[in-house]
Amino acid sequence: MPALVAVAGWLLAGCSSISDASRCGPAPSAEVSQADLYGSYSGPHGARLDLTAVGGTSVMFSVEGWPKEDGPEILTEDVSTFDGGGIWKLLNPPGEDGKVGLAFSGPDPSARSATVTELLVGKEDGHTVLFARLGDPDVCRTFRLAP
Repeated sequence: MPALVAVAGWLLAGCSSISDASRCGPAPSAEVSQADLYGSYSGPHGARLDLTAVGGTSVMFSVEGWPKEDGPEILTEDVSTFDGGGIWKLLNPPGEDGKVGLAFSGPDPSARSATVTELLVGKEDGHTVLFARLGDPDVCRTFRLAP
């Protein structure tokens, strides 16, 4: 019986940390459309993301100073970066928390390797922000981009 209690306690602790991880970063935003996201966003150490509409359903993005990694090391000043672009889209079904997908194109292989390609949509101080949770979910680290 004590072993069963220990396992049950461990399972509950695991659930608790999952819900804590979901609270890491800005408050998520489910009510979002592509038009809500057009614009420029700035992040750590000069990272910049521009989301634009070309016309119709074509939506493009460009990045400057974008990290070549996707883990917590991208928050350091000496992370390697690149400039690039491609097509973006909303990945979430209606009613679920907003998520933006970035599909890089072009000759730079860095753009198709380990880099941030999905960003969550959140609200902070009444403004839309984009962010990615990085690394260990028990340690709250986010790559945050704000208008």
